[in-house]
Amino acid sequence: MDFIKRYFINFWIWWYVVNARLILLGLIGRWSFTLSFLNVVPMLRNLFVPLYQDYSRIGIFISIPIRLVWIITGTFFQFIITIPLGIAFLVYLVLPLVPLWSIFTFILYYQ
Repeated sequence: MDFIKRYFINFWIWWYVVNARLILLGLIGRWSFTLSFLNVVPMLRNLFVPLYQDYSRIGIFISIPIRLVWIITGTFFQFIITIPLGIAFLVYLVLPLVPLWSIFTFILYYQ
């Protein structure tokens, strides 16, 4: 029983609880880095504040489209980054199930 506990049960606990948490924190760290690097949240927060504190009419009219383009572009790139990170985590979760699935299909179809 100790053999089963050590090599089978502990593996699943380690893979899906301990290591999955570390992988998820690493992926969230990468996602947060790109969010702060693209600077979308401060641009959204200051959307109607003129750039470089230029409160003239032209300064206000120019700053809004510049910030809108920045926000739209940054959101697009953040979305592009989010998809592979989510897929990578899902692949990580499915990876130990692949050998079990292949054994199951082998037993099912070749018996």
